[in-house]
Amino acid sequence: MLRPTREDFERWSGTGLVFFGTYLHPNSRLYKYIWQIWTPDSPLEGAEFFEHGPRYCTAQFHEMEKRFFDVGASGFIYNRKLPRLGLDKPFDLTHPRWANREWAPAWEDDPDPECNGHK
Repeated sequence: MLRPTREDFERWSGTGLVFFGTYLHPNSRLYKYIWQIWTPDSPLEGAEFFEHGPRYCTAQFHEMEKRFFDVGASGFIYNRKLPRLGLDKPFDLTHPRWANREWAPAWEDDPDPECNGHK
């Protein structure tokens, strides 16, 4: 994976948007995806970008992605999946695997708009 830095962008030397992340789980009610788009004009790089850079829900990401494609922008797309809270979820919140994990709200409680079955 290339890092969101100007150095890695120059090393890549491609055009368009390249994706580094995880594919969407078929059961959209188990996970929420957080998207980030880095371009060479971003004021943040590396870990600082991942921590403080703009984050988008799936619907927002698809809008941003279209805008980037329309203007021919180049950069890196990253996503990560957050397990969702909710009574019907298979996650054992007491298991060490889930310690210190960031959780997404239950599907029903998520205020983000739906896009292709995901929020």
